[in-house]
Amino acid sequence: MREVMIAAAAVAIFAGLEATYHLARYLADRRSAELRRRLHTIGRGSALDADLLRRGRLAKGPVLQEALQHVPGARRLERLLEQADSSWTVARLGALTLAGGAVAALLGVSLASGGLGVAGLAIGGAALPILGVLSARAKRSAKLSEQLPEALDMMARSLRAGHAVTSAFQVVASEMPEPICVEFARAYEEQRLGLTLERAVVQMSERCPGNGDMKIFAVSAVIQRETGGNLAEILDQIGETIRQRYRFYGKLRALTGEGRASAVILGALPFAVAVALSILNPEYLMVLPGTARGQMIILGASVSWVVGLLWLYRLTQVDL
Repeated sequence: MREVMIAAAAVAIFAGLEATYHLARYLADRRSAELRRRLHTIGRGSALDADLLRRGRLAKGPVLQEALQHVPGARRLERLLEQADSSWTVARLGALTLAGGAVAALLGVSLASGGLGVAGLAIGGAALPILGVLSARAKRSAKLSEQLPEALDMMARSLRAGHAVTSAFQVVASEMPEPICVEFARAYEEQRLGLTLERAVVQMSERCPGNGDMKIFAVSAVIQRETGGNLAEILDQIGETIRQRYRFYGKLRALTGEGRASAVILGALPFAVAVALSILNPEYLMVLPGTARGQMIILGASVSWVVGLLWLYRLTQVDL
């Protein structure tokens, strides 16, 4: 009965947070509709409309957005969501983080875990939404690097055909698939609004942290605008350099495949042993979470497992 009440409380907390989020979003609908109407009247186009509305990533409601502007770290989370191209707001990310931590903590209490176990589960549950956003950002950055050589080739062909640099951005935005078309479309719209090419490409590289290829493109474009030169030839060279590096990276992954397979096997082995022991002798493992010494053993084993995985991961990674 106690476990049922705890589970019901967890569901109620999560439902309450979701209801609060949707209520704030509903209250902001009228303001958002008015903003869309004005943008459409001005005639900037649907791409600019979506871009401007996407900037309000703190919260949907004006009151909550104003409050979050004074919260330390809110702008950094807003930047993270922008880099991941997520539709979430900072308010929703915070609500999911609190809900994840609360549900995980209640799960720990229902399992009769001690203070350390409950704290560990709460931290893990709270970290899941942020880890999901970080994973989405990493996947998006990798996809951008994969699409960038083809985009640079398309820009070079457009420049050789006599188009301006701004038109070359528009060609990439209309012909390439997501996510790179989104970045070039945004840079194109920023130039239409009066931003210089240099600043537009720099901001595009800032939206792709950790993506060295995009930074190389931005630096090359800025230097070419300041010193002159054949931009089409520069873009061809950058694209070929990126392709050569990815060919080498493919060979490197083949050589490190054995190490990565070992990391997967060693990482899954403790859980496989725990499942086997729970089937063969359930009482053997149930002693651990019920005693202080057992909880310390679980904590130490978890820390060692994480450190070992990070070590194996670092051994199989080579910076290019």
